[in-house]
Amino acid sequence: MSDHLTEEEQIENLKRLWKEYGTSVIASVVVASAGYFGWNYWQGAEQRKAEIASEYYEQILVAAQSDAAAEGEAEAAGATVDHLAGQIRDTKPDSFYAAQGAFFSAKKAVESGNLEQAVSELEWVLANVSDPALLQIARLRLARVQAELGEFAAASEQLSGQPLVGFESEHAEVQGDVLRLSGDKAAALTAYEKALEKFAGANQQRQVVLQMKIDNVKPESALEEPSA
Repeated sequence: MSDHLTEEEQIENLKRLWKEYGTSVIASVVVASAGYFGWNYWQGAEQRKAEIASEYYEQILVAAQSDAAAEGEAEAAGATVDHLAGQIRDTKPDSFYAAQGAFFSAKKAVESGNLEQAVSELEWVLANVSDPALLQIARLRLARVQAELGEFAAASEQLSGQPLVGFESEHAEVQGDVLRLSGDKAAALTAYEKALEKFAGANQQRQVVLQMKIDNVKPESALEEPSA
């Protein structure tokens, strides 16, 4: 008798195995295929969302060029920026483009005197974005706006943590702005001097601005020329 199964026996064994395990095999294949195609679909959808957000952001950049336009056109440009920023949030709220759109909306709001809207835009960034650098920028800008509103405690809270590397000078400068607006010129002077000390860029205009802020809060006696 042959040690090998006959062709008929092999077929019968395959039928038996298929009857016992065929359904589970099919289910495994279906699940694996669904996972693969689902992942690819998700990746494709996310890529498309990013592309749409990028397109909206490019339109924001165009609208933002209307800073020097006539008043009516500037207002229309601000409304366009707000609309496009909202579209980006609806499309991909956790993206760089969404944060930048909110920054542009906040800037336009400050320029039009609508500080409450600026606060809302910047708080949205803090609540929806995870990138540390974007969060740092949002806190610094929010602190400035809150100080303009007279909300000095809230502004100080935004500055309570240690700044990221590379933001030390800007952080100290905003602290100086908040302290100056609150009336504490002595503390503001210390902060501005720290900002100038930490400044490591090549932007001479910013150095001039920091020096002007220092001179603005220095005691008058310190500004007097020494006698010959």
